[in-house]
Amino acid sequence: MTQQQEKTYQLVQDINDAIYSMDSHFIKVHQHLVTDDLSAKQMILIDFIKKNSNVTIGQIAQFLNITSSAVGQLVSKLEEQNYLSRQINSENRREIFVQLDVAGVKYFEKEEEIKRYIVSKYYSKLEMSELEQLKYIIEKLNGIVLKERAINEE
Repeated sequence: MTQQQEKTYQLVQDINDAIYSMDSHFIKVHQHLVTDDLSAKQMILIDFIKKNSNVTIGQIAQFLNITSSAVGQLVSKLEEQNYLSRQINSENRREIFVQLDVAGVKYFEKEEEIKRYIVSKYYSKLEMSELEQLKYIIEKLNGIVLKERAINEE
């Protein structure tokens, strides 16, 4: 590994360590606000549904890269807890949409409350130019990751 590559690696490691430390702190300090006992896969699923509104089991399966049967089991469990509900598509009765239910909506209301608290307590201490620079860098890195992923999927 060249000296430049080693320096890059160490900088990235330092960035990852700082982000992990912040995330750990946020979770410890704000854990009392989150009473939901959801797995990572369940959180990813309800987040996907929130961002995409009415989605089908097939769309979820494709997104999570799991079988429709596995999605059905996941949705059923979240449906029992009122996070999700299923509704038949009135235009195509063979198609079922999955959407947020009462507990799912409340979950995102609490999440929004936590985000706003974190922004007011921590991020507000940064200069606006620093926040804009941070946003620019993260979006640029995300663009690189998405571009590489698209190349690898071809």
